[in-house]
Amino acid sequence: MTDQKVIKWLGMICIVAGIARMGMTPASLIWGTDSTQELTTGLIACILMSVGSIAFYQVQSRETGVTGFITILAIIIGNILTTAMLWSQFATGGADAAKPEGLLLNVSQMFGTIGFLGGTLVFMILTYLAKVFPRWVPALMLIMILAMFLPIADNKYFAFFWGLSYVGMGYCIWTKKLTNAASSSVSQLTYQMN
Repeated sequence: MTDQKVIKWLGMICIVAGIARMGMTPASLIWGTDSTQELTTGLIACILMSVGSIAFYQVQSRETGVTGFITILAIIIGNILTTAMLWSQFATGGADAAKPEGLLLNVSQMFGTIGFLGGTLVFMILTYLAKVFPRWVPALMLIMILAMFLPIADNKYFAFFWGLSYVGMGYCIWTKKLTNAASSSVSQLTYQMN
């Protein structure tokens, strides 16, 4: 399988991951926060996001450089840490059990949040400047970040916007709706995906 096909399929993984992440919002509204249904969709989304996120860097690696790689790595690590935290919730008895506590969990949450939020913020700016994705993609990322601050109990809608940004980026990769034809890496990617 060629690199371009791998990138394209990673884009599809991002679409599926985004849909799973978006599923956390209705699961939370129907069955409640930290319900088994919400945690299950979140766990699936985290695993898929950890795998698929590298595609966002690969399609614009020339434009974003080492900084883009570091930010995507931070996002992936944030997703991996979130996966571990969700899994620990299942391991201790699911949604009905007491939430796990301890220094390791607190440190993991802190690094996961810093990696995810910091990585996403910098990557959004790099994506905007790279001009590889359409302009609405960084706009979705900005909406996702702003959704973190909605004054809603348990921030039930944040997962929807998080998933929507992944669906948008994955869609652009899967359907080859990448701009900046002047970039040889993107042009080559688009040409070879046909």
